[in-house]
Amino acid sequence: MAIGQINIGRTPNSLLYGRAANDIQTGTNLISKLQQQINSQQKYSLLSENPTATRQTTALQSLLERVQGVRSQHTFNQGYLSAADNALGTVNESLIKAKGLLQSGIGSTTTPEEKVGLANEVAALIQSALSAANTQYQDRFLFSGTATGTSPFERIGDTVAYHGNDGAVQAFADINLLVPTTISGVQAFGGISSSPVTALQPAIKLSTPLAALKQGRGVSLSSIDITVDNGTPIEKTIDLSGAQTLGDLKLRIEQAFASEAETVTVDIDPLNPGGLRITPSNGTIAVANTGSGTAATQLRIASGPVASVAGGSLEPAVTLQTSVASLNGGTGIGATAGTGLRIVNGDKTSIVDLDGAVTVQDVLQRIRAADPNLSAEIDPAGRGIRVGTRLSGANFSIGENGGANATALGLRTFTTSTTLSELNLGKGVVFTPGSPISITRRDGTTTNVDLSSATTIQNVLDLFNAADPGVLTASLNATGNGISLADSSGAGPLTVASSESAIALGIDGTENTGAAGVLAGKDVNPQRTNGVFDLLISLEQALRSNDTAELSRLSPLLDKASGQVTITRTQIGTRQQLMDEVGGRLDDQNLLTKEMLSNIFDTDLTEAATQLLQLKQVYEATLQLTAQTLQMSILQYL
Repeated sequence: MAIGQINIGRTPNSLLYGRAANDIQTGTNLISKLQQQINSQQKYSLLSENPTATRQTTALQSLLERVQGVRSQHTFNQGYLSAADNALGTVNESLIKAKGLLQSGIGSTTTPEEKVGLANEVAALIQSALSAANTQYQDRFLFSGTATGTSPFERIGDTVAYHGNDGAVQAFADINLLVPTTISGVQAFGGISSSPVTALQPAIKLSTPLAALKQGRGVSLSSIDITVDNGTPIEKTIDLSGAQTLGDLKLRIEQAFASEAETVTVDIDPLNPGGLRITPSNGTIAVANTGSGTAATQLRIASGPVASVAGGSLEPAVTLQTSVASLNGGTGIGATAGTGLRIVNGDKTSIVDLDGAVTVQDVLQRIRAADPNLSAEIDPAGRGIRVGTRLSGANFSIGENGGANATALGLRTFTTSTTLSELNLGKGVVFTPGSPISITRRDGTTTNVDLSSATTIQNVLDLFNAADPGVLTASLNATGNGISLADSSGAGPLTVASSESAIALGIDGTENTGAAGVLAGKDVNPQRTNGVFDLLISLEQALRSNDTAELSRLSPLLDKASGQVTITRTQIGTRQQLMDEVGGRLDDQNLLTKEMLSNIFDTDLTEAATQLLQLKQVYEATLQLTAQTLQMSILQYL
């Protein structure tokens, strides 16, 4: 039989060919795979080769990208903070030099001409500080708050206007750690005036969100226990979790008793519009926390058996949507037709018409529209609203315009509770012992009023009104701010003699407009930003006018402003240090993540080369053995 006629596939020796071919093919594939791993330096060329490794690799690569993204921002943020620190250093140097110029000019040995020269030096310091405050870093202004594309400070005549805001740009210092990376012109330089915020105490409604309660902190509710007892106690545990509004609470509580012999009604307490009232149809009602829960306490309705539970105030936060009518426990802000606010901001006087304003947002928008150099916003704590001036170097005040809107909104800057020490930019009022306020009445008589015991404006009003009750009367100005004196004793002029204390109270002068005439005093409680630029501008003006009293007032304020700049620089340093520390940890984390990725996905070249060498040796031996075996098999067959 010829070799060409052999049918190997039909003989037992055909198995040798199949096995040999499989071994050779397997060896070839393994060698090829190892060569590919060595060339690409990766264990897998297809994701499907190892799904577990793929999932691990994807997660680690995602983490690596996030960390690298955060780390890449550190360089920019560190540069930004360093630029801000340098700018603040320049401003602080200006304040220190300004304090030295003040000390040079405050004494009597300096001539008026020399003080003008000092004032010129202060003017140069203002320009230097202004340039530093408007510094940019990579096209972003350092001190505009979140308005980084807006130049923060602008010189307008004798004032400096702040065009930024009080916000801060935040960036990730770590994957889950946000830190402020900007400093606002309010924080660093006092670009907007501030004043105490009056709590406006909105009345609650059934539509009030639970998240708005407790001045915006909200409540987190579970269950409450309510017992109604009219001889036979009815006890209910009511789940309040998931409720969104006070109306939801009302519905759940009332429905729990709807099928019982005694029902329960929930409404707003008419005697306390800030709290809830829960009343049974008969008998008594008790409300308690369930187990270790605090829902009844948070809602201020926890109570022993009573005829009706009168809850405490839930302190809803003032929001943009809060209605004006709900403020002050539901009494609103008084009549608005023909009244409104009278705001003096530097040389500009604005009458803000609030008639038709429905919400707090309406009020804020009208104030902002009246003067762009005013800041109007809700207090961050949600208690009320605050309005301030953006102008440094200018007096600012908010008064009435014939009504009570400014007082009701907590915005009036001259009130009965204003202390005398606050007046005249903090210079106060000095009463000389034995020198009362002398008033020449309309009937020609003289009345002396001793105000030496007064500490507040209310004290001053009370002492005037006690001098001749019902005839000589004192009150706050109906328009604007100040003290008004009226006298019905006759038809002549009403005169307050000029004295240091009368001038300080703003009531010196004469009024002669008939029996109904009123001597309306001046506003002696103007507000200022008291920031860096306000103080420097005031210093320049005081030196030019040789105002020793003003120089004395400014001296401690300059120290305070310099201290605030130093505190701000310290905060910047703290943030830089935090980023350095976090950056070091992130770099370590990157190395660890890359190492884990390498262990999972990258080829161990030494190991792969060793395996390849061993595999080649086995492969060559297999070829030799296969060749010998196949040759012997054929010979045996022949």
